[in-house]
Amino acid sequence: MTEISKDQRLEKSYSYSNTIISNFEKFKDEIISKKIIPYQVEFQPPPSSLKKICWLECSYCYGGSADDSKSPRMDKKLALRIINEIASGGVKKVIFAGYATDPLNSPYIDELLEEAINLNLIFGFNTKALRISEKFIEQISRKKIKKSSYVSLSIDAGSDKVYNIMHSIKAKAEIYSRVLENTKKIRQANDNIDLSAAYLINKTNDNLDEIKKFIKDFKNVGCNFLRFSFLQKPKDIQLCDKILPSLKEQEKIKNKILDFIISQDSPECKVKLIDIDKDEEIYRKKRTVPCFARFIFPTVGYDGWLYNCSQSSAPNFHSTAMGNLAENNFWDLFYKYNISNQKDFFFSCSEKIKKSGCRCDRKMHLANKAIIKSNVFDI
Repeated sequence: MTEISKDQRLEKSYSYSNTIISNFEKFKDEIISKKIIPYQVEFQPPPSSLKKICWLECSYCYGGSADDSKSPRMDKKLALRIINEIASGGVKKVIFAGYATDPLNSPYIDELLEEAINLNLIFGFNTKALRISEKFIEQISRKKIKKSSYVSLSIDAGSDKVYNIMHSIKAKAEIYSRVLENTKKIRQANDNIDLSAAYLINKTNDNLDEIKKFIKDFKNVGCNFLRFSFLQKPKDIQLCDKILPSLKEQEKIKNKILDFIISQDSPECKVKLIDIDKDEEIYRKKRTVPCFARFIFPTVGYDGWLYNCSQSSAPNFHSTAMGNLAENNFWDLFYKYNISNQKDFFFSCSEKIKKSGCRCDRKMHLANKAIIKSNVFDI
């Protein structure tokens, strides 16, 4: 089989066209026999703060409705134990991200990254890159890093002013400029790592000049993929049309900016506007059930619990979680299910998910749709 090029791989991944499951019968058999290995595990190390998990107040944060004020925080010893258990069981890829926070805010993220590299794991970072340490840059510079490792930046602006508005920052801090400089440091540390930047579009940041500056700036600091997309509706948060545009407003915005975005696409830096919600019939759709996330994208939450996915990885989702990793081995929890009656199992899971209010992200909507369409499960 011919290996796909780097830009093809990036486009497939960032356009949600990575089907994840290539053999549905094998996928089913491995679940039944409890030999299934997750495609990836998301890891959400906590910040040092015990009062508030994030100092930003982005209105569209998918975890913004979570109450984290009384939640425990996973300590470094537990986190290092878990990442070793993940690797020893056969997982090849770990994603460092955060539920309503940023992985780089964690006081021990550098040690976790070092351990992931030592364990030969592919790693990814979903981050705002507001702060990066010297040790982080030192780790990113290592020659041992596995191919396909990446850093994905959440930006959503092309200037300090609009960045602050988008992220509800009242001070006049030059945070966009700081993030741009941090991105440059990451690229200078490693020429080969996949480095992308994301721009969630709404009526605050849809100005073409703003978009032009974002593209120019992040091309200049070495990104090889820039993705524009529209916001998904977060859980239990009411947003105005300016923040969360209607389908009609999205089409107006696309008509204004799409030609320029297409013109900026190149082999050196792919620039894409990804808009699949209408075609895939998932616009404002809460979830696609039955859900198979726990077998593909399980997530280690900041409180040390094992959750089904990144969208349900906070204490208010304990009703659907697999359990407490402080008291159990990762694999003991992961394989703790009884699927002898598939209909009952998936119905029960679906009911719990609905009651919890969990909402699918786009990759999980599409993965669930593909698995359901395969008809290999008795659901």
